[in-house]
Amino acid sequence: MLGALSFASLPTALVARIVGIAILLFVILKATGMIAFKPSRRVLVIGGGVTGLLSGLVGSAGPLGAAVFLSLGLPPLAYVASDAVASIAMHGAKTVVYGATIDLGPAFWPLAIAMGLAMIAGTWAGRLLIKRLPVERFRQFVMFLLALIAVEMIIMG
Repeated sequence: MLGALSFASLPTALVARIVGIAILLFVILKATGMIAFKPSRRVLVIGGGVTGLLSGLVGSAGPLGAAVFLSLGLPPLAYVASDAVASIAMHGAKTVVYGATIDLGPAFWPLAIAMGLAMIAGTWAGRLLIKRLPVERFRQFVMFLLALIAVEMIIMG
């Protein structure tokens, strides 16, 4: 909620680039074995707090949340389910804060509902693919996607 309240006052492009650099650094350190987190409440609380703050600031910090969950070594379906539950909580809080502080306009809700339905369909399709991937291949795929997203954030802001 703190990030969402600060959204309008900080340069979004700068924050997005910093998040991109942090994600790319994480991917490099994780891929080279230089860092490894043991699953713990501390990792989840700190990672969740930073992810929520940055999500409120730049609109989405999904890649950072993905990196936190990836560090826990969860099986693929548990990884996706955990990230989904965290996203619901985070986006629910942002909806409340943004709805109270920003005029979303009449065109917002139909678009939001359409996007939500598309995301549900994409999630269903993704689940079918994840079930077929070996665990290590899934983790490599997520790391690759995180690197791509980080580079895009750094370049585009």
